Amino acid sequence: MQTKPSRDAAQAFAPKVEAFLDSLPLRREKFEVRANRCAGSEGEQRDDIYTVWVGTRAVAPADDAARILDEVHDRWRDDGWQITRWRRLENGGINLGARDPEGNDWVLDSGFEAGPGTYVVGFFNTPCMRDPSGAVDFGPITARADLVR
Repeated sequence: MQTKPSRDAAQAFAPKVEAFLDSLPLRREKFEVRANRCAGSEGEQRDDIYTVWVGTRAVAPADDAARILDEVHDRWRDDGWQITRWRRLENGGINLGARDPEGNDWVLDSGFEAGPGTYVVGFFNTPCMRDPSGAVDFGPITARADLVR
């Protein structure tokens, strides 16, 4: 398990997520960065173990979320990422998940009852890490203004 202060981990991970999202033809409505609890190797919950979680909600203005997520799937697959979820839903939505070579999990979902072609949510997580301070300040991370929009 990597040892790194949670704010440093967020400041390293959140810009990667933002750069990825900026590469997509989506309009972001929400972007949040958090330090969340993470179970240790034996399932224990400790105050010094965390994961950086980034969540986003976005809109595909052309009502083409499935096409966008198809292209993301192909990109991740071609980049050698492990595809952990790939489902096409009856309503036209898609559930897509992958693990990048660094062990980060990336999930996109357009499978909502209302607007499966329009609405996309994303959840992005680092692997569990240990904060050397001994206690993580769990919750939203707003150390830098550019981490949260």
